Amino acid sequence: MKKFQFLLLEAGPIIKLFELGIWDDFIEKCDVTISKIVAEEAKWVSREFQDIRIDLEPYEAIIKVVDLEPAIVKSFYEKFNLRYKAVIHDGEKETLAFLCESPENWSVCSADAAVFMVLGFLGKGNQGISLQEILQKIGLSQSNLEWEYTKKFREKYTRKGQIDFTQGQGLL
Repeated sequence: MKKFQFLLLEAGPIIKLFELGIWDDFIEKCDVTISKIVAEEAKWVSREFQDIRIDLEPYEAIIKVVDLEPAIVKSFYEKFNLRYKAVIHDGEKETLAFLCESPENWSVCSADAAVFMVLGFLGKGNQGISLQEILQKIGLSQSNLEWEYTKKFREKYTRKGQIDFTQGQGLL
């Protein structure tokens, strides 16, 4: 059994795992699910940057790619005010909408403040996890991770979302 069940990944951590050369080791220890939009974003990065090769097709038997109905994503996104809408990108929308629609207890790994803010805002802060935290738990720790992949980054923006909720900011 893998250590992490129901783990949703955003594009940032996927790119970083490929950049570090530990993607294969990571998916051996984690059940990875990504949204279709995130999968497309990862392909785009691979085409855009010559030094990072990301090809998820060989892993399609190992990872799960989910494609949510556009109406579900739109319904989720339409709840937020313009300030939140401005920072939630397409892959994040689909990932967060999937998390909110699912009865399972998913964890979401991201390198984007908006994801952690939304989780904090929705009272789902405990479902956010940084890449640093996962790598430590599965024995693949990296000492040179950038700020956006750290536990402190996740905690900071989760708290910001919680504060926005308390102050009544974020929803229409």
